[in-house]
Amino acid sequence: MLKLDEQLFRMTKGNFNQPLEKAIQQLGGYELDKNIFGSVIPIDQILLTKDEVARIIFNTVKKHWGEIDLFTQEMFRSSNIELQYAQEKIDRFFSTPNNKYVIFDDAAVKNIFSFNHFVDIVFDKKTDYLKSITGLSEIHLYKVGKKYFVHILYNQKQEFWHFLFAKKIYSIFLQAPLNTIQNPLDLMNQFQQLIDTFYTKNQRVTIMNKFIRKIDYKNPRSFLLKEFHLLNITLHFTGGKRHYQRLPNLISEVMKTWGKGEWALTEKEQTLLSYILAVDGAKSEDIEKTISHGKYLIMNDRLINHAVELLLDYGDILPNLKPEPETLVKRYDKNYLEQIFFIVIDALVKNEQYFDVFQLIKEYEIASCTSIYDFLNAKEFEKDLLHKIEATVQRNIAYIVDQSNQHVLLSIEKWLLQYNDKESPYYAIAEMTSKHVCNLLKTFFATEQYELFEQLMSIYKKYLIIQKDFEDLRDFVAEFVEK
Repeated sequence: MLKLDEQLFRMTKGNFNQPLEKAIQQLGGYELDKNIFGSVIPIDQILLTKDEVARIIFNTVKKHWGEIDLFTQEMFRSSNIELQYAQEKIDRFFSTPNNKYVIFDDAAVKNIFSFNHFVDIVFDKKTDYLKSITGLSEIHLYKVGKKYFVHILYNQKQEFWHFLFAKKIYSIFLQAPLNTIQNPLDLMNQFQQLIDTFYTKNQRVTIMNKFIRKIDYKNPRSFLLKEFHLLNITLHFTGGKRHYQRLPNLISEVMKTWGKGEWALTEKEQTLLSYILAVDGAKSEDIEKTISHGKYLIMNDRLINHAVELLLDYGDILPNLKPEPETLVKRYDKNYLEQIFFIVIDALVKNEQYFDVFQLIKEYEIASCTSIYDFLNAKEFEKDLLHKIEATVQRNIAYIVDQSNQHVLLSIEKWLLQYNDKESPYYAIAEMTSKHVCNLLKTFFATEQYELFEQLMSIYKKYLIIQKDFEDLRDFVAEFVEK
């Protein structure tokens, strides 16, 4: 165990929050800003030399995984390692002092060392064994300047070790220049995940916002600072009503600060911000904002082209269920592409830009569904394609109700009995589909696509009608005819 960890554990008896705050201050810690995350641990008590870290990790691993006992037998057996010779091989490994650098190098590259990595090094076997039975969970290692930050997570008093890990990360960011920290984005994400356990969503966003602003104040402009600002925006986007209201100002600040220069926003980052602004525009009923940013995402397939990168970096804010272009009846807010088309079409209809909507429906099957797209893009009128739309809706409903198309009529019967009930599991799907279909119907009527309007209206009245939407549609048709 590290000397600092041992002292803090002894002084707090494994408790955190106030006992840990008090213990850190007794060991020379100080409050830089108590409104962020409390006391800062002096960095010289956290960072160690390579030799010190290599020795500590080696001895810790040897103590907990160096002897095969009842606890570790299951680990080795699940990894298909012959127990008869396993202990001998482990003993040989630990009898070679220089092997401490083998473990160190592995941890330094991966920033983490767990039982899986130990098995891989000693037995040259890959294992996905995740259960941690012994007292040792895992070891984290990062280079900071010319020294190293190591933190050991134990299985006893886990909350203490996780909270202390967060304290150390916090202390490092507030004392070390950002460009000297290895994988700072990874470390910041570790911090965020750690504090998730101890604070409410509202408290977590407040801590992260103040923390990132303090890091920004202490460091010159860099690519990493820009990434932290973007992280702060995504946290506010998912952080509840009070934090959500600050989004426009935060985004405006980022666009102003990182609009040009060496670390200017990339198209991927601009796509992320436009996605957030488009969704915010829809929530705040700002039609122009929704259209402007929504069209930016659709044009040149920006959202599609950057989808993989965005999901990897910001998957927690993008609704990413598999898109269903063949489906008309669905929750349009469960996939980011379907969501954007849904809110843009709604905004365009409210703005009476019906020909723009029609162009989207004709160009993108995901804007309506495959059967409507196929009908609009047929070289000549095909009645079969028109009738296919109803068959599509029937199959959609059957799959929603019974996850199968085997009993379509029975599924539809069940749907019709329940979809208008607000307590029904189908209501949210029906409500969203009704709104979207009514927008399509308004568009087809306004652009004189009467065959399609009549067919879709018939389908709507049979399977999807929600009274408030239907009355709005009826009023629209009446007013449009008068004009």
